[in-house]
Amino acid sequence: MVVDPTTLLGRDGARRSSEVVLVSGRSSVVRWVRSGRLLRPFPGVLVDPARAQDWRVRAAAAVLWSGGRLTGRSALHLADLLGEPGPRVHIGVPPSRHVAVTRPPWLVVHVRRELSGLVRRGLAVVDDVAALLDAWGFAHGSRGTAREVEVARSTVIGAIRRRRVDPAFLVAALELNTRLPGRAELLHLVELAGSGSHSEFEIWGLQHLFDIPGLPPVERQYALETAIGTIHLDGALPRARLGIELDGAAYHRSPDNWAGDRRRDAAALALDWATLRIDFRRAHEAPAAARAEIAAAYWARLSRIERPRAVI
Repeated sequence: MVVDPTTLLGRDGARRSSEVVLVSGRSSVVRWVRSGRLLRPFPGVLVDPARAQDWRVRAAAAVLWSGGRLTGRSALHLADLLGEPGPRVHIGVPPSRHVAVTRPPWLVVHVRRELSGLVRRGLAVVDDVAALLDAWGFAHGSRGTAREVEVARSTVIGAIRRRRVDPAFLVAALELNTRLPGRAELLHLVELAGSGSHSEFEIWGLQHLFDIPGLPPVERQYALETAIGTIHLDGALPRARLGIELDGAAYHRSPDNWAGDRRRDAAALALDWATLRIDFRRAHEAPAAARAEIAAAYWARLSRIERPRAVI
């Protein structure tokens, strides 16, 4: 009977050689590897050659070989904090683990003193804070790219916005990681995201739109109780009952999101709050004009609200 050796590898298509040997015998494993029916990407690990390029198979093989945990983008993907894991597999290992200098180009090894975590989707991962720090450090290191930096920033903001990570925990972890590449930039981003900036556009708006001479400070993520529940305005000038919403390029193109925004605006209007919406393109192409628009709306609203009533 002809045996398909890949059926011995499990659903991930990767397994320790010693476990396959126990089932089939050493001579069979040697024969399968020589004939190309099994592939050995790392010492002591076998994978299905037909699936050897799959990210999941590579991730499982790296965990089996290293005895460590997935970290960085790999762990963030399995934690549903990042949609795509990227082309590499990021693995965390303790300082005592000797890792050969020669390894596949798709594998990134992070040496971590603390490797606590959990199992997600069947694979061992570090905790979310550690994964964020490793993703950030790689993106801002010598092998990082502008795209990696962009992904790291959006993932930090998303993790804080979804309350998956407490900003205080990130700051505490950074106090112990004084040599992390881009550390000062991450501290600043955590401060902004923790205080209510829920997107890169909001952070940009805080720096380029909300500081307007002659106007009071714009209050960010202002909570307004309405008939449809509490809505949080990107910015607000309460004295004039003026809300400011920054409409990102991708989110507000969705018909469902557009309808939700209109519903929010109507609920605010019922409380005599006007909503000024500034879209991504207009803000970046003409920030001075956007600031002037906010100022004009503020003074017009204030004049109407505080206009003395006629004496009868």
